[in-house]
Amino acid sequence: MSAAARYRGVSLLALVGLFVSVYLLLYHMGFYGVLACGAGSCEAVQASKYAKFLGISVPAWGVAFYGAVFMLALVQQAGREETSLPGRLLALAALGGLGFSIYLTAIELFVLHAVCMWCVVSAILAVGIFLLVAPWRALGGRDKQVAAA
Repeated sequence: MSAAARYRGVSLLALVGLFVSVYLLLYHMGFYGVLACGAGSCEAVQASKYAKFLGISVPAWGVAFYGAVFMLALVQQAGREETSLPGRLLALAALGGLGFSIYLTAIELFVLHAVCMWCVVSAILAVGIFLLVAPWRALGGRDKQVAAA
């Protein structure tokens, strides 16, 4: 898979994550009375003490994370080498997003005993972003030439 295709995939996943995070943030801010959850315990998770991290709502962290990943992926799509600063920041963000998603999923499963469908979607997106970015970084950014779209 070419670097351009990988970064288009990262951009798409980040955009979906941004929409999910904004939706959850609007709920957290009181714009929605009930979350459209389908299956799961979204409201219980969102109302828990773990819905804030360092005093900031977890959905706000999601908006910041997915927004930053989206912007960095766009910069990478513009043809920069993967060893550039944006490429390194993207790899660091992907690793951080994966770690935070693992932490939040563990809280849901082992502490709250409740699972939010939207949180699961976000975790899957974070894993996808990590898989599109990190393995290539581990290889030293070998496909430095971004193929034309």
